[in-house]
Amino acid sequence: MAGLFAYGLLTAVGIAVCILLTIIGLFVGQIILFDSIALSIGAAVVCYQLWSIHPAFCLLIGIALFIFLFWLQNTKVGFWIIGILLSLVWAFVFSFIAYTATGGDMIWTYVVLGLGFVLMIGLHLKARG
Repeated sequence: MAGLFAYGLLTAVGIAVCILLTIIGLFVGQIILFDSIALSIGAAVVCYQLWSIHPAFCLLIGIALFIFLFWLQNTKVGFWIIGILLSLVWAFVFSFIAYTATGGDMIWTYVVLGLGFVLMIGLHLKARG
């Protein structure tokens, strides 16, 4: 019985690791697609939670926003506007994690903020190809 439990637990961990690696691969390889998906999901959740819009309309809003953002990021001007803004957002997320993990050390926070911004701009440029 313990062997069956261990096998099931190992399978669940394997599935979780595969999903995590898929998300990381999408983040690193296709940041433009990842940004569009993340913002669309966020917008749909905000529509539902804050404004109490019907879930079907929230889904349509999320899909429309995804199409618009993906199109916008594939234009020259839109790429730079959205790419820089989202690189800043991701850099702030990374710096907040560093701030929390280091107990409020501002040097690490600023270093991670700068490196995160450079890394995210690089990922956007790589995805633009």
